[in-house]
Amino acid sequence: MKKITAIILCFITIILCNFVECYADSDSYETYNEIMMVNGKLLRYFTDEELNLYMQNVKKRIFWGINVYTVHKNIEATYISSTLYNVENQGDTDVSYELDIVVDVSNKTTWSVSGNLSATGKGSIKSFKTDLAAKVGMDYSSTTTESRKETQKLKVIVEAGSRAIVYLMGSARVTNGVCACYICFVNVASCGFEFFTLVNQYPRMEKRKL
Repeated sequence: MKKITAIILCFITIILCNFVECYADSDSYETYNEIMMVNGKLLRYFTDEELNLYMQNVKKRIFWGINVYTVHKNIEATYISSTLYNVENQGDTDVSYELDIVVDVSNKTTWSVSGNLSATGKGSIKSFKTDLAAKVGMDYSSTTTESRKETQKLKVIVEAGSRAIVYLMGSARVTNGVCACYICFVNVASCGFEFFTLVNQYPRMEKRKL
């Protein structure tokens, strides 16, 4: 009887393991050129030794759910996004441009994961992100649904023999750490996680001589 019960539990666990895979957001902050935190560091800079050390804090088994250890919570950060326009003027007279810049004008939270909780797996449980966010004191569903974009006009004058570079920058808050997902006291997935909440965003222009 004990063997049958064990086999059934293993079978259920294997099935449920497929449901803890989840998608990282496609519009990811990880594509930004630079992110500077006031203190701490991003998940991608955690060493294997640090991750292993943090994971010790989520090894306590629970019957069902997510065990979370937060390393950095709501740390202020600034970021520089990718270059939007790179305009050269090799002529002898100034040239004027009017550019359309699309910016986020409300809070937006994106996230990423690492470890054996797949960032590209199928069959994701949508509640995983909100459950994890709630565990670290975030209203993930609110910050994502409020996000919207608008187009702003930017007039750029490029002087003769110079280059104008336009990019997005702004401020954000970063929360990251590690977690373990348990089903029937079995650790079915462990990973590092990170939430990146955009606070504001605006265009910036630099001019350089050719």
